[in-house]
Amino acid sequence: MTILGTTLGVFFSLLQVVSGESGYAQNGDLEDAELDDYSFSCYSQLEVNGSQHSLTCAFEDPDVNTTNLEFEICGALVEVRCLNFRKLREIYLIETKKFLLIGNSNICVKAGEKSLTCKNINLATIGVCLSFFGYLKTLCLEIL
Repeated sequence: MTILGTTLGVFFSLLQVVSGESGYAQNGDLEDAELDDYSFSCYSQLEVNGSQHSLTCAFEDPDVNTTNLEFEICGALVEVRCLNFRKLREIYLIETKKFLLIGNSNICVKAGEKSLTCKNINLATIGVCLSFFGYLKTLCLEIL
């Protein structure tokens, strides 16, 4: 009986992999992946570190698997076309002097070279954020 149970278990697990129900494409792409909600919110602050401005983004769903995800901002930047964010636990942060503060920028969530979702924002809209007891969770009065 144990041999029959083991054989059936192996058969059904192989059937799941062969039929493409693993949740991910066999070549590692996201084309067969389960669809996640990649909605996010951001806030910006002027002159947080000398003359550097900061932009912080985070996913609205805390259960999003962020292992291979990154944020990228393009447009309304000085001297460069695009910049990537640094990942700090569950938030993504960029501090730079390269924000033009005139015009709109495009912020995208990317997996490799593929953009999963994007937002068009104006960095001059400043969010006032308060940190509670040094935790990463913040309260923002205006969210982009």
